[in-house]
Amino acid sequence: MKIKEKDVTIQGHVALKGTLSMPEMRIEKSPAILIIVGSGKIDRNGKVNKKLDLKLYRQLAEFLTSIGYITLRYDKRGVAESEGDFLTTGLWDLVDDAQAAVHFLKSLPEVDSKSVIVLGHSEGCTIGAAVAARESLGGLILLSGAVERISEALKRQRDIAVDDIKHAKGFQGFLLRLFGTHNKVEQQAQKAINKVLQSTDDVMKVNFVKTNAKWMREHFNYNVREDLSKVTCPVLAITGARDVQANPAALNDLPLYVKGDAQFKVIENMAHSCKLVTYNSTIFTMKKDIVAQGDLPIHPELKNQLETWLQEHYKNIQPIQSITI
Repeated sequence: MKIKEKDVTIQGHVALKGTLSMPEMRIEKSPAILIIVGSGKIDRNGKVNKKLDLKLYRQLAEFLTSIGYITLRYDKRGVAESEGDFLTTGLWDLVDDAQAAVHFLKSLPEVDSKSVIVLGHSEGCTIGAAVAARESLGGLILLSGAVERISEALKRQRDIAVDDIKHAKGFQGFLLRLFGTHNKVEQQAQKAINKVLQSTDDVMKVNFVKTNAKWMREHFNYNVREDLSKVTCPVLAITGARDVQANPAALNDLPLYVKGDAQFKVIENMAHSCKLVTYNSTIFTMKKDIVAQGDLPIHPELKNQLETWLQEHYKNIQPIQSITI
């Protein structure tokens, strides 16, 4: 199916720039999917810089539009073409922006306003859950980060890092253990976290690096499970078995909170990037691995799970006319 794209502006507290994608053939009022990106200074397509370009969100948009859904993805506040200051943007600013994007989709004459679905990846899962607790949605899709607070995700990542150091081979591993690096990881992390939590500044330096303290405080004070318990729309949560940034086991608790239909799936050989990988990343290889995964396609089983779930809830999608956007 051919896809037509155009640049759009979502006007909330700041002007957000995004890409609206539509199937060339569609029904008169189509379901639409809002894609919310993960944490960090990453744009609507999945690009951080010239070297690091995950391409995930463009790939997701292209796939979902190819099977008949209107999609919208946008640059978060202070990133790429969107207005605002990235370093002073908090969690609730991001939630407000995502809710503005939902309203934008609902206002489009081509969109069935009762069938707007939010798809969040990584931090987008947290933002998506917060939006779903406040906004009537047709569905919620959570990829690589559902049912987990940021404090829990970061603690698991530190535990994995400690284990990697303990089992590191060669001279590098010997030196790290000799200097007791594995015994300092948690202590140093807690010192940095406490410094941020005790502050009131939006931005502060932590280990000589400018840090979005407001964003971190708001995340640490937010319990996503409380909002998941308010969600009544159908929910699909998927995490990869090889994800070292989000805990696949957390998905087991999804039905305990969501009041409506809740489905979850752990996909073998899928990393946090939603790409097919057959190896486990470590603290030493993670950056290189993420760069390499950028050129890979979306995991085929993820595409299958998304299409199956969407067909279950939107069985009547039949393209009937050509569109111009």
